[in-house]
Amino acid sequence: MTRSTLARRYAPLVALAVLQLLIIGFVPSKAAKSGSQVSAGAGNGRTATAATGKAGGAASGSAAQAGTAAGPGGAAAGPGGGAGTASGGAAGADAGGDTSHCAGDREFDPGISYWAPPCVPGTIGATGVDNGGATFQGVTGDEITLVDYVSDYGAEVNAILQAEGSLVTYSDAQVLDKAWEKFINEHYVLYGRHVKIVTYQGQCQSVPPKYDCLIPEMDSIVNTYHPFAVNWQTTLCSKCYAELARLNTVAIGGTGFSDDLAKALAPYFYSAGESSTQIEEHFANLYCSQMTGPVQFAGHQNVAQDFNGKARVLGIISTDDPDNKDTVNNFLVPMLRDKCGVSVDHFYFYAQDINTAAQQVAAGIAAMDTPTNPATTVLCLCDEVAPAFLFSGEQSNNYYPENVIATDQGMDFDKTGQSYGPDPSNGGPSLACGSPQVGCEYDLAFGVGEIGTEEPDGKDAGDRIFQAGGGTNRPGSIEGKTLMATSKQWIMLANLIEAAGPALTPDNMMAQSPSMGAMGGPGTPNELVQFDGQSGYWTKDVRLIYFDRDKTSDYNGLKGGYTQLGDRITLDNWGAAANISQIPARK
Repeated sequence: MTRSTLARRYAPLVALAVLQLLIIGFVPSKAAKSGSQVSAGAGNGRTATAATGKAGGAASGSAAQAGTAAGPGGAAAGPGGGAGTASGGAAGADAGGDTSHCAGDREFDPGISYWAPPCVPGTIGATGVDNGGATFQGVTGDEITLVDYVSDYGAEVNAILQAEGSLVTYSDAQVLDKAWEKFINEHYVLYGRHVKIVTYQGQCQSVPPKYDCLIPEMDSIVNTYHPFAVNWQTTLCSKCYAELARLNTVAIGGTGFSDDLAKALAPYFYSAGESSTQIEEHFANLYCSQMTGPVQFAGHQNVAQDFNGKARVLGIISTDDPDNKDTVNNFLVPMLRDKCGVSVDHFYFYAQDINTAAQQVAAGIAAMDTPTNPATTVLCLCDEVAPAFLFSGEQSNNYYPENVIATDQGMDFDKTGQSYGPDPSNGGPSLACGSPQVGCEYDLAFGVGEIGTEEPDGKDAGDRIFQAGGGTNRPGSIEGKTLMATSKQWIMLANLIEAAGPALTPDNMMAQSPSMGAMGGPGTPNELVQFDGQSGYWTKDVRLIYFDRDKTSDYNGLKGGYTQLGDRITLDNWGAAANISQIPARK
């Protein structure tokens, strides 16, 4: 099939995918800070020093058995093979306060979630506390106002998200927000305050982002609700996060942005995931320590162009937004060159123009599969949807390179990986693999991903937090992977608010964030979460994984799932924790 035919064939579907792939990068010189922040009495008594980053040993138990956590650095009971550990606990925190609500050294049962912060002495639900009153916008003596921004991506994109179990509508969010609100108020020491979550239905077009509507809408939200923080979980509109920072409003939920952006917007930007900067450094470590030899995991379908055994030639696909493009060109590429002498000449940065979407699919394949010296190894720095079109294009052009991932945007969920192979329900054709009988492009895929070991759908941390907050039936089409990702953002914010102490301000919150210590990481099934007091990204490690189309997923019981190689990996232990040589031979 020719590239022009490919473009015509997939034009309608590509248009839908591009709608989800828009990320607009914008980094202001420095976020403005309010002169009214209160610094006296900051913190809750923890020492605000950098977390060690050293996670303790693995733990065991079930949700029913999990009850307490051992001391700092020790094992903690919990589901999924281990709840992880928390270092940097609350020793010395208001030593005379009440700790009867704590589960060991943790604020709540880590069997609910290993994200449970260190125990903080105090009384949950207390009123009439001398907390400084209105310490910042959105904060009074008895209330903290938070806004949950809910996008309406349009009928086409909403249909894709619904099929993925990722669609959260306004009515869904109302149900979830009640549970998150109740959970936080009943499990955290808030120093005489309670949180109030306002569910807000976005009024502007967000895909593609309509800035002349969205930026004023951010202003309107702040002027109307005066929130301490706004939660918008999206890869879109970094200009919106910058605007909230300009308005001295904390924003959480931004995905796929760089450390530079997070630091520029500090102390007003947080994300529970991993930065694009760090995920790309992990990839550089993988490539330079384990991939400088010949190709091992390309497809064999095109005998005339079998890359296996040949010298690797790397190609990179990403968006052309300024932040993402800058991170690739000015961080990843120089790092590969400096670490191991690798030169990258194959790039495709797709434009955020839906009118040229079909042409861009063909152009992306053409940029990789060049007539001379084609890329043997294609790194997709993509969200969940884009790879389906990439792999479809590769297969249609009889181009079978190594497909490698370095993902902080959800490609490493089992259900997402399944969507790149045969239809998991019947083994038939799918968008990403139109001819499963000859083998799919993703059959041999490997790389690095941020998420921890997935628990079964309906029995994960997100569901447990939802239920502990009074939730019963999950609303709409929401699945466990979405509940997990959503609840992680809210728990992160609650941990930060509690850590800031009675004098709640963004500056105090950032300053005290390292006192929460480290949870999860190597030695546990869970991602390492910790703050360094500079960047607002919480996740700090990865796992080396490969996709096995014949594996039965522990998440949903369908065919296709990721296998982790060795232990989880921090930036300082590459080469020891896991190796691609452990990937079994596959055809």
